[in-house]
Amino acid sequence: MIITCPSCSARYVVDPAKIGSSGRTVKCAKCAHAWAQPAPTDEEMAGTPAAAPAPAAAPSDLPPDEEIVDSIRDRIDSAAQESDNGNGGSDDDFRSKFDDAYQDDTFRSDPDSAPRPLRRGSSSNLPVLHETPSRWPARLAWIALFVVVAGVVGGTIVFQDAITKSWPAAQKLYGLMGESAESMEKKLGVRSVQYTYPTPTALKIDGELVNLSKAPQNVPNLRVLFLDAGGKVVKRWTFPPRERRMLPDEVIKFSTLVQNPPADAKRIDVGLDIQ
Repeated sequence: MIITCPSCSARYVVDPAKIGSSGRTVKCAKCAHAWAQPAPTDEEMAGTPAAAPAPAAAPSDLPPDEEIVDSIRDRIDSAAQESDNGNGGSDDDFRSKFDDAYQDDTFRSDPDSAPRPLRRGSSSNLPVLHETPSRWPARLAWIALFVVVAGVVGGTIVFQDAITKSWPAAQKLYGLMGESAESMEKKLGVRSVQYTYPTPTALKIDGELVNLSKAPQNVPNLRVLFLDAGGKVVKRWTFPPRERRMLPDEVIKFSTLVQNPPADAKRIDVGLDIQ
């Protein structure tokens, strides 16, 4: 069955059983008006179709948005001016007038179309836009850090020869970043070592260093170990090679002069200075 609000003429389709044989009090969901709805007729109880509900008011029946906004603004400005001049009473009076302007019957037919009220002292009823902080500065900082790190790492690889020549100790750092001593000794070999005494207190050591691999190799410092009869190192001597990088199968010569070699040394071992 269909019931009609006697106040605003809004119509609702309800189950007749909900009204009951003695009728009941119902409340309009649109205008909140309550009335006593009589019991349904036999036809309504039997489900006889009734007339279709009247269509809602067309948007054209509503006042234009510009007139709505102007009407509210005029009322609020008038109330605010009276309050500023001391003729409008207390703040409660101002809020009461504000509520009256906003709750005018003009907007009850379509509450969603009513504009948002202006706050006192505000020139706009638009919502405040909160700017989201840009993430680009943080992203640019990370990109810059990556470029710097990549440049440092790339520079240490590309300019390894120049770095190790000017700072021989850096060769150990390259050794830590690179291969182990065992792996390096399989790629670079020492051969044809000869020992001579140009003077009674100086030992000259000559030999060759060969690249045993099929790829270019970085060359570390060379070292000379003086060992006693028990195999204990009694003196250690290091010196740089002539070249810091060797091509595949390349051979370079090396030579060094050791002053005052230990007299108790029984054996000499020449190899790569890789820990």
